[in-house]
Amino acid sequence: MSDDELIHRRMLRAPRELVWHCLTRPQELARFWGPRGMITPVEGIVVELRAGGRFETLMIGEHGSHRMLATFTEVAAPERLAWLEPASGLHTAATLTDLGAGGTELVIHQRHVPEAMRTPQARAGFATSLDKLEEYLMQALVAPTYERLAAIVAPAWQAPTLCEKWAVRHLVAHVTMPARLSTQQFGAEMAAARGDFAVLADTLAARDAALPVEDLLAQLRSPVLHAWQPPGGAAAGALSHAVIHSLDVTVALGRDPVAPPQAVQAVLEQLVAAEGAWFGVDLSGARLQASDTGWGWGDGRLVHGHSGELVALLAGRALPDGRVLPRR
Repeated sequence: MSDDELIHRRMLRAPRELVWHCLTRPQELARFWGPRGMITPVEGIVVELRAGGRFETLMIGEHGSHRMLATFTEVAAPERLAWLEPASGLHTAATLTDLGAGGTELVIHQRHVPEAMRTPQARAGFATSLDKLEEYLMQALVAPTYERLAAIVAPAWQAPTLCEKWAVRHLVAHVTMPARLSTQQFGAEMAAARGDFAVLADTLAARDAALPVEDLLAQLRSPVLHAWQPPGGAAAGALSHAVIHSLDVTVALGRDPVAPPQAVQAVLEQLVAAEGAWFGVDLSGARLQASDTGWGWGDGRLVHGHSGELVALLAGRALPDGRVLPRR
């Protein structure tokens, strides 16, 4: 590889077709294109998806703007996309490899990269745009999780979940709070609970579980809920919230997870990366083994189950058969 070439690799938990759409649709590109601190308005994006077609973006930041004027040189959906910026000679090729199980490897190979774009700062900025893509794809897994949960919960409205003292109706009332409460309303509820989120959660779950079933199901399907991110938790927090609470229902009911497999796997890896700290479980001397994927982690006493059961255990839940991980 020559000095004016750069290669960026990223393993993404999303199907190749979805990654392709993110790279080729203006409304998707606007969500992640450009380094952190810059935005790319959709009205400034031009995508003529054919060899010889225009590819243009306008990034706007605090210290100015940058317009990219390029021409597509290769369009082979959903595997390869390449474009040339004539003004600088920069040629960029994106190759998407289907890894199976809902995963994609994205490799971006840039040739004739201007010196200013090869500095450590510039390369770090480019990496943040891939971070934004990864976060956007993670957030995209939230909507199908809630949509599929909405499709199964009504017949089990009074059934218990893995959340102690909560039936399905309480859990649905809890996860749909962002679709009902404004920031100001949430703040008022927190003040009434004297800053204790556990008290707030139990109080609102008990109260709002009495709302009409149709209203709560509509809130599960709400774009407001699907776009919500917990304070400080970003896309990873939104996904873990959706996946863990959906498993509170499906594991308790003995059903397969409604969350996409790549979503369950992503949350499983988040939880083990934190070594049990999120929910205060003790993983010392434990070896986790997923029966559905072959995934494993740790050494010692075998803790075996499908990926959803392992997520539930790592989230401090007791499974219907009595299995539980020790607390710290």
